[in-house]
Formats: sequence, structure tokens, C-alpha cells
Amino acid sequence: MENAELKKTLIRDCCSVVREEEGLTTYEVEAKDFLKDEENKIQVMAIGPVNEGPLQSVLLLGETGAGKTRVINAFINHLFGVLLEDKFRFQVKDYVGRDNLLKVESQTEYITAYIIYHQPGMPRENNYMLIDTPGFNDTRKDHESVTLKRLTAFLTNDFGVDDLSCVGLVAKANQNRILPYQLQMLKEFTSVLGSNVGDITQLMATYASDDTPAVIEVVRHAGVQFMNMYQLDNWPLYVTHALNLSEEDRHMHLKYRWNNMQAQYDKFFEGLQNSPSVSLKRTRDLLQETKLLEERKVLLMNSVRYAVELKTTIINQYNSNKDMENLAKEIIWKEVEVKHLTVKTPLPFGYHAHNCKICQKTCIHDCKNPNNLCAKVLGTGTGVGTAGVIGVGTSVGTGALVGAEMGIFGGPIGVAVGGGLGTIAGLATGLTVGYLKRKTIENCPIGSSEMCNHGECSHSKADHKNEYEKYVTHEILEEKINDVEKMRYDEIMNKISMFEEQIKEDEECVNGVKEDLIIHARHLVKHTNKINELSLGNKTLNPLSIIDEIIMVEKENTQHVELLKMVKRAVIMMSGSNGSSSGGECSDICVRKLENLYNDAD
Repeated sequence: MENAELKKTLIRDCCSVVREEEGLTTYEVEAKDFLKDEENKIQVMAIGPVNEGPLQSVLLLGETGAGKTRVINAFINHLFGVLLEDKFRFQVKDYVGRDNLLKVESQTEYITAYIIYHQPGMPRENNYMLIDTPGFNDTRKDHESVTLKRLTAFLTNDFGVDDLSCVGLVAKANQNRILPYQLQMLKEFTSVLGSNVGDITQLMATYASDDTPAVIEVVRHAGVQFMNMYQLDNWPLYVTHALNLSEEDRHMHLKYRWNNMQAQYDKFFEGLQNSPSVSLKRTRDLLQETKLLEERKVLLMNSVRYAVELKTTIINQYNSNKDMENLAKEIIWKEVEVKHLTVKTPLPFGYHAHNCKICQKTCIHDCKNPNNLCAKVLGTGTGVGTAGVIGVGTSVGTGALVGAEMGIFGGPIGVAVGGGLGTIAGLATGLTVGYLKRKTIENCPIGSSEMCNHGECSHSKADHKNEYEKYVTHEILEEKINDVEKMRYDEIMNKISMFEEQIKEDEECVNGVKEDLIIHARHLVKHTNKINELSLGNKTLNPLSIIDEIIMVEKENTQHVELLKMVKRAVIMMSGSNGSSSGGECSDICVRKLENLYNDAD
């Protein structure tokens, strides 16, 4: 397909007339939706049938009014081979309504990428993506940060481009200064692309004349790195021309400027053909790591705030519990009354007691009773002991005599027989003597008028009685409960129980927070190291410096600062003395330091 036929087909199938004046028709190219992200205001439009040929992408940056959209239109006319003699021109369609935009506001709300697919008859073989971005100096609040967010979203997500071939800095040729905020925005835009973005950056001086543009020195002085400058005089693009003799000079002037314009675009696209490219995969990884780092900083601060909140809550709960325990101790909801019960208890066999009939107390107990035969036998002095002594003595003294008198046994045998008989006689004598000498229960001397004086008894012995039982007094404890106070006490104890359960749950949460802080510290080291790796030296992030920045923001809250310092020490233990090594596991010392955080909670 010849170039002329290609242009006719494009006009017939993809264009609509937007303007006709003095023999020149302007057609608006209606690109097809390829991809669209309404949330981030990103759209990718396709012109021409899709093919799998190589794609070169050009990202245009510049302040509002610098002429980025005119450069896009010039690109499209150049790529479709539009000649000065052609009585038509192309322009891209504005896909964003501008009715509510002020004049000072950017005319490009969206980041719009136009993919121009190669078709037979086009002068260049490649497919091209031309990326138009919002201007730098939009006056709306937070516009720059929103624009940067959109550009970041475009570069982070897959919108059909894996490599960036060119970053075009579009600026007016006569611009004599770059404002600080413009320079900052430019640095932020280019910083997301990595350290080698200067190798693909080109300066596009618009509204250029034959003189050397002043903007080249301004950009160099600002420290912005770029490879080449192109003087783009786009004035001839939409200038009407009537080809007659009376306007021959005008036509020659127009032709001269047209040729200069085309020469600059030829030079640009030829240089683009051999230009290196920046891998957006690394850019996406870098932006993703940067995003994860920012999210991790937020998570870290949320954990710090939660940790301090938990600590304060636990301390308050302990204090409240102590107050309630003290209050519970002050409540007297029961009284114990001691009662005495006196009863008679039998004594062991062979004993009696002297009981006061008036006091109903035992003054003397465990007094032995000689009336009992066992007591006589087992008694001392006059019982078996007396019987034994008498019996043995009698046996020695009378044994021989008795034996001799019996005339049957003599000698030792007579003595033995006499001893046995003597023992029997002695036992009988001992029992008789013991019975006569032992006091009995009836004659135990308690009947006198003397005072008892045993214990607390002050009655005469005549008021006492000998009995085989003794008085025993038992203490009986009897509780009296105040129902109203008991209810108050129970309510307080229930609250104490609930507080103790809540404290237990909060302390379990504390353990979880300590683990979270260690995880945040590890990821902080991980993300900063990865960013340093992906940025190829363009960025040097230090996790310790990041924590220091957070500390400066939180400097008014001493508890937050103290906890952040502990996290900082943990980072040092993980990554080395300066926090910039490849990271590692948190040491036991670090864990113990974090675990001691709540030791003062009680």
C-alpha cells in the first residue's frame, strides 16, 4: 500500500473532520480503547491494526503549556508521512472532557498512551507508543503528587510496554529558568525510572527558532542529565497555505520551516532507533519495593501506636484492679460469732474427775480410782509391787521352815516350794494392804470447805463432785452474712475477674505486637536493600535513617520514640552496625529487649 493510499484509508476509516480553513482540513484520529484504568486515570489508545512488531515507547514530561500535545500530533503526522503539500493534517482526539477546567489547569487530566501500529506505506517500520502526561505546574492543590501517583501506577502495571525508549523533556525554547518545584517534580518523575534514565532522556525545545534555545543552558545548570536536544518548531504543522503567485514568498518561508521541522523529527526517530532502553520490569520492581517500604513504615507506626496503647491500657487495668481489691477488702459482708458448748465426756476406765457443780467445769481430771481391781493390781507402792516384795521376802525367810515342817522335801527343793508359797502369801498380803492404804472415789478428799483454787474456780471443795466424766468446752463459729454488702462485694469481685481476663488477653496481644515489631524491622531492612540494588546506586537508603525520620515526626510522643529506638536497635542487630548490609535474623538479645518492653506494666 502506497503512503497516499494509507492516508486515504486512515481518513476514511478512522477520522472525523474537526476544522476546515483556507484549503486545509484537520482530521481527528479516533483511536480505539486498548486499556483503561479509571481509578488512576490512565488510558492506552490504539491507532491501526494490532501487530506483534517491535515497540518503541516515548514518555513526554513538561510543564503545562510547553506543547506536549502539539509534539504528539507532530509525531503522528510524521509517522503517517504527511507532506507539506497534503491538504489535510491529523490530530489526536481529546478523550477527556475539559468543560470544567480552568485555563490555568492542565489540559491533560489523564496519562494517555497512543500506540501507533505500523502499517504498509508508513515511512518507519516500528510500532510506537507516545505517552502524554499531565503538566508540572498545575495550580490545583496536590496535583503534582496525584500526577506522580498516576505515572507510578502506569510504570508499575502492565499497560503493554516492557521497555522505555525515551524520556522527552518538553520545554519552551526561550524558557530562561526552571522553578524549584518544577525541578523537584522532574526529579521525582525520573527517579522512579532508575539510575540510567539519563541515557534515554532527550530535551525537546518547542517554539524553537534558528537561534540556540536558552533552555538548554537552564536545564544543564539545573543538573538535569540529557543526551541530545531537538529544536522543534511545530508552527508549520497547522498553518493554512494558498498556493498562488502572490503568496510565493510566504509559501517558501513555510516550506523552509516545514523542512526544518521534519528534519528534527527525522533526526529524533533515527536516534531513537539506536537508543538504549530502560527495562520497566526493573522499574516496576523498584516501584513495587518502594511502595512496600512505604506500606511497611505505616504498618510499623500502627504497631508502635498499638503497642503504646496496649501498654497504657494494661497499666490502667492493673491500677483499677488494685483499687477494686482495696475496696473489696473494706466491705464487711460477714461477721463470725464464737459460741461455747460445754458437754460431759467419759474418762478412761479407772479414772475419775472433780467437777464443780456451780461452774460446771472440771477442776481436777484423770484422778485414779482404786476401787477397780485392775487399778489395785497395777497400782504402785501397795499393788503388785508390794505383793512381789513381800512374797519374795517371805519365800526366803519361811521357805525352809515350811519345807521342813512339811517333812516331805528338804534342802533346795524345800526352799523353792517355800518360796512359791511365800509369793502367794505375799500377794494376798499386798492386795490387802494396798486396798487398805489406797484412797477410793468415795473418800477422795473434796468435801471440805476449802476453796478449790484450780484454774478459775473459786468455789469450795464441797461444791464439787467426783464423777467418771469430765466437762469439755467446744468453740462453735457461727457466720452472719449481710446480704446487701455481700451483693456489693460480689459485683466488685466479678469486675476484678473480668479485668484479670482482659489483662490476660491484652498481654497475649502484647506478645503478638512484639512479634510484629520484629517482622517490621526485618522487612524494613529487606526493602531498603532491595531498593538500593534495583536503583543501581541512584538511591542509597538506610533503614536506620528511615527510622530516624519517623522518630523526628513522633518526637513529641516520648513513648513512641522510645519504642522506635528499640526497633532501631533491633535493625542494627539484624543488619550490622550501619544497618546497610543484606539483613538477617534478629538475635536473641534483640528479641529479649523487645520482650522487656512491658516489664514495667505492673
